[in-house]
Amino acid sequence: MTLEEAGGEPLDIVLVTGDAYVDHNSFGVALVGRWLEAHGYRVGVISQPAWDGPEGFSVLGRPRLFFGVTSGNMDSMVNHYTAARRIRSDDAYSPGGKAGLRPDRACIAYANRIKQAFPGVPIVLGGIEASLRRIAHYDYWQEKLRRSILLDAKADLLVHGMAERSVVEIARRLAEGKGIEECRDIPGTAWALGRTTKTPDLPVVEVPSFEECVADPLAFNRLTLLMYREANPHCGQALLHRSGDRAIWCNPADTPLTTAEMDRLYELPYANAAHPCYREPIPAFESIRGSLTVNRGCSGGCSFCALTLHQGKEVISRSPQSVVREVQALTKQKGFNGVISDLGGPTANMFHMKCMSEAANKVCRRVSCLHPVRCKHYGTDHQPYIDLLRKVRTLPGVKRVYVNSGIRYDLAGLDQSFVEELATYHVSGSLTTAPEHVSKQSLHFMRKPEVTYFADFLERFQKASADAGKKQLIVPYFQCAHPGTGPNETIELALYMKKHRLQCRQVQMFMPTPGTISTAMYVSGVDPYTKQPVFVARGHKERSRQRSMLFWWKKEEYPAIREALQAWGRTEFIGTGPECLVPPGPARGAWITTVRRAEPTVGGMGMKVERASAEELAEERWEGINAAP
Repeated sequence: MTLEEAGGEPLDIVLVTGDAYVDHNSFGVALVGRWLEAHGYRVGVISQPAWDGPEGFSVLGRPRLFFGVTSGNMDSMVNHYTAARRIRSDDAYSPGGKAGLRPDRACIAYANRIKQAFPGVPIVLGGIEASLRRIAHYDYWQEKLRRSILLDAKADLLVHGMAERSVVEIARRLAEGKGIEECRDIPGTAWALGRTTKTPDLPVVEVPSFEECVADPLAFNRLTLLMYREANPHCGQALLHRSGDRAIWCNPADTPLTTAEMDRLYELPYANAAHPCYREPIPAFESIRGSLTVNRGCSGGCSFCALTLHQGKEVISRSPQSVVREVQALTKQKGFNGVISDLGGPTANMFHMKCMSEAANKVCRRVSCLHPVRCKHYGTDHQPYIDLLRKVRTLPGVKRVYVNSGIRYDLAGLDQSFVEELATYHVSGSLTTAPEHVSKQSLHFMRKPEVTYFADFLERFQKASADAGKKQLIVPYFQCAHPGTGPNETIELALYMKKHRLQCRQVQMFMPTPGTISTAMYVSGVDPYTKQPVFVARGHKERSRQRSMLFWWKKEEYPAIREALQAWGRTEFIGTGPECLVPPGPARGAWITTVRRAEPTVGGMGMKVERASAEELAEERWEGINAAP
């Protein structure tokens, strides 16, 4: 929104984002902006401003209440760099996919420029980058622990989690004439105590300090576990985290939205389009243009995923009536082709699954409802989702309804009727699932179900597809270099893939991102729960070896696979026998052919990295597998 569009009157709130602006309910800034607007506030958005000076942040003038700052739908460092720390050549959240339109650690860069442009205006950080960096966190790109983003950004307040309630309450209090310091008791917020600030007289858990975490990785493990332990908004307590002569106070997470609130939020009058100022398409929007979000949150609690800390373990779902209304509106839009490309969320088949015991939910400290065993209170009824799929696919104007969100296959395997419904009507040739690995040890550290659950679901799905007269593929996601995954586990996965004739075109290399249990294991080399040592693949060489093994079928990878097997002392897998992975031949590490060259730094943060090749980038995009000939 420009000042002219706002009628020349000062705006109440200005949101600054590292993404191009798309007015669609899959984009965080659009959700928050429309939610604030629905509560009576005048909101403007500055997207992808130039950060080399304060001028880019002045275009909408001084807001009456506050600036809201986010890096966008992704952490800016994950957006910029691959797991091998090479610069990505594109950005799906920018016009035309152009890279380089946001800085590294965007929240810090934006907040500091706003301080220059408008001294005294409150700054509130939010979004995934701020949420997961609210206290001490590991920065994979600098290979060190960094202190809370609040201290580096010098922001007044941070909202963690999905934040719709928190941000409206902040706006309400400021509109009433209260100061930003009077917003520090709002659930789902964090703030930095001054050198002389007295801590609130409230129940609090003091977690290891920043200095303790730097000195002792086991203290960082304790910090991570305490964050998860206090993540339940129904029983979690505030966290106090000291950093030098400062401290961070993190209030407990806010309670999730109700189904009625979710319905209202997702049915606000979005334009369902990118801003007309863009002359090129926004790839991220093009990929979800025909999809609908029906739930948020995830009960799985995978070690490498921070959804528990950001969206919450409690799955909140929209009502079927709300989803139907959105589909009916979509069918009336110009250009709609009758295909719903996805009807889901973080885990599609968790629609309306939840804890069936209110009393148990209020005191639960589990990270996962499903691991190591499924909680007896967790409901697994697929009927609400089956009914929704049936209803939507019969609506006038709808030709096909597909499910392209992640499917939790251990839950799906509990209901054969759901598998049959899925295979018969809602798969467009292939279905993605995420077994991640096959090794029992690797899956234990990932907090994923054993591979037998995947095999059972695969058999059920293939039978259901055959009964429906369809030939359809399961596209599994496999991951390498996760803590707890060593040479033996990597070879086990490669042999499994060969046995089942799986040719991965893409492989996910583990990336230690802020806020996850896996990252704590990566930093410390110790399981935070058992305090036992964990193998960690460190450095480009060892991580590259694991990656190469999963491309056992590619001739160009043979030298790297031979080198890995020789380095690991497992040369029995080099040969022509049925149990061998590669034939005899020369051995050479995949990293040897890499040409290291300095690139211009991204965001002026002084980091020199390699440019990723198109082939390397494609290998991270999860486009699936094909059966070997």
